This record gives sequence, C-alpha cells and structure tokens, in this order.
Amino acid sequence: MAKTKVYKNWSLHEDENKILWVALNVANEEVNVLNFAVLQELETIVADIKANPNNTSGVVFISDKAPDFIVGADVKEIAAVNDVNDAVSHMRKTQTLFSQIEALPIPVVAAINGFCLGGGTELALACHYRLASDEKHTQIGLPEVKIGIHPGFGGSVRAIRLLGVFQGIGLVLEGRNVDALQAKKLGLVDDVMPLRELRRAAVYYIQHKPKVKKNSWMNKVTEIPFVRNLLGALFKKKLATKVKSEQYPAPYALIDNWVNVGTLEEKAFAAEAESVGTLLSTPTCRNLLRVFFLQGKLKATGKEADFKVRHIHIVGAGVMGGDIAAWCAVHGLRVTLQDPSLQALGSAVSRTYELAKKRLKKKHLIQAAVDRLCPDPSGDGIAHAELILEAAVENLALKHEIFKQIDARARPDAIFATNTSSLRLADIASVLTQPQRLVGIHFFNPVAYMPLVEVVKGKHTDKTTIAYAAAFVKQIKKLPLPVEDAPGFLVNQIIGGYFAEGFKALAAGESIQVIDAAGHCLGLPMGPLELADQVGLDVCLAVSKNLIGDDAKTAQAVLQGKVDKGELGRKTQKGFYNYVKGKRVRAKTALDPEKLTVLERQFFLGMLNRALLCLDEAVVNSVDLVDAGVVFGAGFPPFQGGILQYARTMDKQNLAKELACYRSMNVQAVEATSAWKLLW
Repeated sequence: MAKTKVYKNWSLHEDENKILWVALNVANEEVNVLNFAVLQELETIVADIKANPNNTSGVVFISDKAPDFIVGADVKEIAAVNDVNDAVSHMRKTQTLFSQIEALPIPVVAAINGFCLGGGTELALACHYRLASDEKHTQIGLPEVKIGIHPGFGGSVRAIRLLGVFQGIGLVLEGRNVDALQAKKLGLVDDVMPLRELRRAAVYYIQHKPKVKKNSWMNKVTEIPFVRNLLGALFKKKLATKVKSEQYPAPYALIDNWVNVGTLEEKAFAAEAESVGTLLSTPTCRNLLRVFFLQGKLKATGKEADFKVRHIHIVGAGVMGGDIAAWCAVHGLRVTLQDPSLQALGSAVSRTYELAKKRLKKKHLIQAAVDRLCPDPSGDGIAHAELILEAAVENLALKHEIFKQIDARARPDAIFATNTSSLRLADIASVLTQPQRLVGIHFFNPVAYMPLVEVVKGKHTDKTTIAYAAAFVKQIKKLPLPVEDAPGFLVNQIIGGYFAEGFKALAAGESIQVIDAAGHCLGLPMGPLELADQVGLDVCLAVSKNLIGDDAKTAQAVLQGKVDKGELGRKTQKGFYNYVKGKRVRAKTALDPEKLTVLERQFFLGMLNRALLCLDEAVVNSVDLVDAGVVFGAGFPPFQGGILQYARTMDKQNLAKELACYRSMNVQAVEATSAWKLLW
C-alpha cells in the first residue's frame, strides 16, 4: 500500500514497488534552492532511510516545482555568512549528508528535469544514477566560480572522480551549463529521455541496478602526485591566459586543492570545504555576489507586466538592426525586417543562420529560427506587429521620416521603440501623434554577447509602455535597465569618458597598442580604440558629438579622417587596426608600465566622473543601477563589483582630490555633489 509523508519543503511517496519518491518543493521560493531548512529536513529523511534500508527498494530525487530540479544553494544565505569557520562547518555538514546518500545500500536516482545547478548538481553527483529529460530547459552545471567560489558540497571532488580530471576540472573552472545530451556525452548523466519517460526510466534503474561507472585507469594515473603537479602547472598556465589569480582566485584554488590532495581520499572533501570558506571572505567573492544580486534586480524589472510579443517589426538591417532581428528570431519571435538594401537583408538572414547554429544546435530548430525572419523591404509587417523597433543610423531627419511612416501604418496598440544610442527620445517623438507610445530599447554591440538592454523613458513615455518594453527585453533573455532620456543615456555616457581619454592620449602621440593595453589593465574586455573599431567609427563619430562634447574636437577630427577614407573599423577590415577575415592583426609593441598605470587611472577617472554625473542628474535612481549598467553593458570587470563599488574601496579624500584635478582639466567635467554623498 502506497504511503505519503509531507515536510515543509519535501514530500515522500512510497509506491507499490517500495520505491521512495523524494520530491522537493521549497516553500516561499520561486525555485528550488538548498537552503539551511531544506538541508535540515533532508538530514532527517536520509537518517530514516538509513535506519530502515530493508523497507525501501530504492530512492528517487525529483522536483515538484516545475520546470526546475534544484538551482543550487541559497545565495542569500551564502552572502550572509561572514565567519570562515561557520562557512567551513556548513560545507562539511552538507558533504557528510551527501556522502550518506552516496553510501546508501539501495540504489539512488536523481531524475532531473529543468535547471540542475550548483548544489543541485552536487546532490545529483552523490546519487548512484543520474537521468535527465531532453527538455530544452534542462541544464546541468557547477557555476559557482561565477560568484567567486567553487563547489563546496563535494561537487568538485565527485565531478573529477566521475568525469576524469580533464573533463571534470574543466566543467568546474568554466562554470558552464550543459544540456542533457551534452551531459550524457560527458558522462555527467547516465541516460536522457523524453520527460514522459523519466519516471519510468528511474524505476527501471532501481529495479535492474545497471553497473555504476568505475574509475578508469587514466583517472588513477592522473591521481599520482607528480602527475598532478605537472598537470596542475599546465592548467594554471592555460587559466592565466583568461583570468588573473589576484582578480579571480577561486579557479586557482580549485586547481591547488586537486594538486595538493587529489580526489580519492576523504581529505579532498575537507580541502574543498576549507577552500570555499576562505574564498567567501575575499573581495572578489563579495563583489561577484553583489553582481549576482544586481542581475536579479534587473531580472525583476517589468515582472508585473502581462505582455508578450509574438511579432516584432524592425526597421534597419544594418549591423545592429540585423543582429537584433537574428536574436529575436532565435528566441521564438516572428520578425519582419525592413530595409531598402536587399544585400543588407540577405546578410541579416545569413547572420541569423549562424547565430541559430551556435545557439540551437538541432537542424529543425535552426531552420525554424531562420524561417521566423522575413525580409520585408516595403514594411508590410508594420501593420501587424505588437512592437516596432527602429534601428537606423543616428540621423534625426531619417528617424523622423521612419516614424511618420510607422505612425501612419501601425496598429493602435503597438509599441514604438528606437534603438538610438544618443539622440533624445523627445526629439524623435516630436513627429508622432501619440508620443507616449515611444520608448527607447537600446541594445549593445555585439548583440549576441551583451546581456544588457537600456529601456529609456522619454519625456512623454507612459508607464505601461515602459513596463511592456521591459517585459519584451526579458522575453528575449536580456536584462532590462530602466533609464531616463539623456544624451547617451547611462552606459554610453560613461563609456564616453573612456573614449574621450583614449582619443586624448592618441592625439597626444601615444601608441594605439599602449592605449588599449591600459584599458585591459583596468579589467575592461576591450581598449577604447578596439571598442571603437567594434562599434564602427562612423557610429562613434555620430555619437561622439553628443557624448564627448567640446573638449574632443581632435578626437572627432581623427574619426572624421578615418570615416572619409572608408575605414570604419572591423566591418570594413580597417580602422585603428587592420583585420583579416574579421580577426584583428596584432602587432607586438613594448609597453611602458609607468605609462600604462597613468593611462589606466585616467580611464578610471573619466568613467567615474561620467558615472557620478549620471547619478547626479538622475539618469538612473541608484548606485546599484549605475554599477549594473557598467558591468552588464560596458564590460566593467565583475570582480570589482561595478565602477562605483570600486571607487568605494579607495581613500575618499585622495579620490576627491584626483577628481577635482581631473575636472579642472576637462571642460565637460562638473562636480556631482549629490552623487558623491550617495556613494559614500
């Protein structure tokens, strides 16, 4: 006879085959997280199973909170832990619990559907078998490095034991998620099947007890101490090409753990726990946790709006318009793309195919995405779309012409949007009969890699339009940042300070290589001139007049000279750099450390000054939103927590003097007194 027992977060159901189904549905949470209360209840459940193993033929861990399995530990609780000893104690206690699950004398299955991340994957690794549904939302991974730590519930040890050091340590170091089929290929799960077959497969594994994968001879060889030392050095060398140990210590700590103690003995778990406890107190971890919560704050924007776009019409098939169209098509929207150039439309279709290949993998899904993009030279899609987005060049007269046509042809409930980088919405909206329908939806280049989209409120934009625009941004898996209408909005205004200092240095005779190297020293993914080439020098020229101002006449002259020669950057294979098949030709140049330090500081002050001005002028309403903007929209190094968070780590008086000196030499720099108070 079937039996059921219910806890606050777990429910137990024993079926007629004496299989115990242990289902998680965390109370008062949108997703399943392994918080302290959940783990405490699990301790009781496991103790009961251990006490009566003959009463149960097997255990299956499942989720009762669709569509996810377990998304990890509770990050809020992790962030609240300030004592290293407390952190280590919690890790060790959870490791012991998971080891008890692993040691159960009956088969234990993790039946995974949806996101299985961090602590969820660590629990699954402690089970004897892992089965996954082939649903597209099933993702499995150990992403802890993204918040400045590594797995602490035994996950790094078990991943390396199961997958071998090359696959296992790689999975943890990269912090990447894999889908069900990739997980099967890696050996992370035992089998993959349709969701409707998941429970039946779990029963089969419990009743037939297939052989559990054993450690291969290769795994045993790589556990020999001198082999670990050699491989550890190679892992670190490769890692150093991506991140520095002083900026991101967690992946280096993980390698050290493996080199020092391996994974075969109990001391490996102790080393893992102690390492996580230490990492939790580092500035990198604290800042990455801050960035994690900032991301959550952006994800919550527009949450209340009941609005979904089925059809978007985009005007302009250039680099930005074409890439936005591709992104929307890959994310399930019907897209009509308008442009007088058939060549531009053809290029956009090709880019959609390439993006779909990378993102969707399966042939039928790729073809479906391409089919959703419809070239529309005459703009017939305007009359049918819920959202119409203009992505033409930064020319007010042209935008006026486009919006007059949109206004005359659009359905009465359609949202009007512009992807302008620098023009004021109030100026664009002046030709509309209902200016309240216009909102800025500003993407960043390259669209496929930049997660942030600014949602810009114009002088007349109503609240519903803003909420709907934010909901659309979330629908296509981007992060909406609400900003007020101002030249350059938030991110481009701050990046304008970066460009201004880069162009000043160029005008003063500094080499392109030194200028861009100084940007990398600050932790930014691109130097200012690299970034200008990526954006397009014609776009930079148009935008710079609004963003950089009177103190950048020389920079504008340089840009004008490049544009006149047709050297527009990466898209024409020549700009500040030369490109071959889209790849930059790199020249080796000796770099003076002193020059780099001076330039790096100038870049920081230029960006900080603009950030404070944006805050002072209420372009956004909080320090958090400024930092979210620069991290997710400008690539400011996450390990610093944002530009204003970085400034907070400095001596207040010295920084004030530096800023005063910087402002005295810059026409555009104005003291932002209110923002300074908010910062400190």
